[in-house]
Amino acid sequence: MANRLFLLSTDGCHLCEVAKSLLEQSNMEFEVVDIIEEQQLIDLYGDKIPVLMVEGAEQALFWPFEQEQVKQYTEFYGISSTE
Repeated sequence: MANRLFLLSTDGCHLCEVAKSLLEQSNMEFEVVDIIEEQQLIDLYGDKIPVLMVEGAEQALFWPFEQEQVKQYTEFYGISSTE
């Protein structure tokens, strides 16, 4: 089973929109997780979003990141673009 990729975000976050666009341009399949729905996520990532995270990974990719960093991070965890 393939690892899932998550973008931790929330409504009204301009940087999150930039990160989402970057992932879409990279043809990455990902799920947006709104941190506002879980207090633990707010506590951990509230001042750090956007954050890119592979399910079960020990390390997340914190903003700012660029396409090359996304590629390296996702390939390390066995995820590639949908192209």
